[in-house]
Amino acid sequence: MAKRDRIDVNSFFSEIDQTQELYNLREKVQSLEEELSQNAEREQQLVSEIEQLKSQTLNPKEQEQLETQIGALRDHLKGTQGVVKYPVNQIHRNPDQPRQTFDEEVEAMRLSLSKEGQLDPIILFEDGMLFDGECRWRAAEAMGWETIDTVFTVRPQDNKTLRRRAYLTSLHRRGLNALDKAETLVAIACDEIPDLPHEDVPRIVNRVLIRLKRKNQSLGDRLHLQPQEEQQRVLEELELEGVEAQVFLVFLGLQEHPASLNRNIFPTLNLFADLKGAIRTQRLGCPQALLLNGLSAQKLGVTEKQALKLRQKAIKEVTSQNLSTSETRRWVTEQKKQSAKNEEAGSDSSVEARNERVDQVIHIIRDLKLKDALPIEQRDELKTLLGNVLAQLEEMV
Repeated sequence: MAKRDRIDVNSFFSEIDQTQELYNLREKVQSLEEELSQNAEREQQLVSEIEQLKSQTLNPKEQEQLETQIGALRDHLKGTQGVVKYPVNQIHRNPDQPRQTFDEEVEAMRLSLSKEGQLDPIILFEDGMLFDGECRWRAAEAMGWETIDTVFTVRPQDNKTLRRRAYLTSLHRRGLNALDKAETLVAIACDEIPDLPHEDVPRIVNRVLIRLKRKNQSLGDRLHLQPQEEQQRVLEELELEGVEAQVFLVFLGLQEHPASLNRNIFPTLNLFADLKGAIRTQRLGCPQALLLNGLSAQKLGVTEKQALKLRQKAIKEVTSQNLSTSETRRWVTEQKKQSAKNEEAGSDSSVEARNERVDQVIHIIRDLKLKDALPIEQRDELKTLLGNVLAQLEEMV
């Protein structure tokens, strides 16, 4: 909703005869204008209070207060604007929304909407971007709704502010999985520091932590608890490069624990693409995914295709059996042992298992020199035969 300019009531009536009727009308218009202005100020106050809460680390009581304020803003918007039916297909999510994993909550919301209907409107910015109610919108979209009850509020100043606030909101209200959190924190750091490559952020945090550890064994685990002045003093003593100090201060400013980010959060950025996908669509836990990341072709001594097939099997096993971290670790260990046995057995029997006819074919192909032109018919026949052999080999992998 765009900010309104106040009506100049005196100018509006300046050229009109001031009869009693017009005077009364003038008073009503002025009173209505003051009421609208008060409503706008109330809305801005609520938005400001909500944003202030979002920018803090919240205890349970403060988190409840945030929910109450969002409810108050929704009620205020309903009272001053009314609820509108807005087309579901014209709504778009915040592209900087940290949260990417919604399956479980959306399914629960679908059941609620089917049974109870929509109890609360979603809140949109004036351009149709979501401010609050993404699960309701996703559920409505999945159910084929054409419209959804909506109220509107004013959008923050810029995308950088919006990303930071969206991160803090998701973190304090619902919690983020480690992968979503890692990707968003890297994006926030790159927002704050122009031209900083995304891949450099985790490396910088690791480098600074190593230097902190050399200076004081436990300092890296306590620095986020220190006052800002102390944080800056410690980093200055390390004589860091400018960008290193900047990155570290960004995370300290978000009240994040850099050592914990380095150990538990940023490693998810190095997960295989299939594991990242499973986190977001198959409810695979991030700790389990990090363990399954050890099922690589290099570590198992197999082909990439075989490793991918084993990880797919692992994802199904972990999610269907709801394996804990320790259970997943044991499962991965057993797979690695089995792979080592298979590799050893294959090595021991490699000479005995060779097929003499295949060796003859290999010898013929190796010595085949296609310097002279071949008839088209013969060329096509050879290509077909070799293609069939390759296809059979692929099926045997």
